[in-house]
Amino acid sequence: MQREYEICVSSRLMNLATIAEFVSEQARLAGLDEDQVFEVQMAVDEACTNSMEHAYNGQGDGELRVCCYVESDDFVVRVTDYGRAFDPSVVAAPNLSLPLEEREIGGLGLFLMGKLMDRVEYRANGKEGNQTLMRKRVH
Repeated sequence: MQREYEICVSSRLMNLATIAEFVSEQARLAGLDEDQVFEVQMAVDEACTNSMEHAYNGQGDGELRVCCYVESDDFVVRVTDYGRAFDPSVVAAPNLSLPLEEREIGGLGLFLMGKLMDRVEYRANGKEGNQTLMRKRVH
């Protein structure tokens, strides 16, 4: 059976540093190199920020759980919130061909998570919460 490590924090943006430290430590212990640790940290930061800003509408009294574990050759991070459900299929892909000054602010989070991680899945599970599951292959 895999060993899971979890941190639970309130949905305040100030907790992003605590989450980043926790995830980075777990990624290093799992054998990821420093480039991979940085990529995982960035992806988790995006996922947690999305939960805080969208699932909880910026309210700081929500619960956010970040769980890390190794499964086969993957380092896995599961971010769970209990706010408003999210459907990634309704989010349009960003238009990266536009000049920076013509692009809308934001909207790159899902794109970045997909580029930084080997696999990203979303699940809305009612009582079990909304989950973002991200996998990074351990080299």
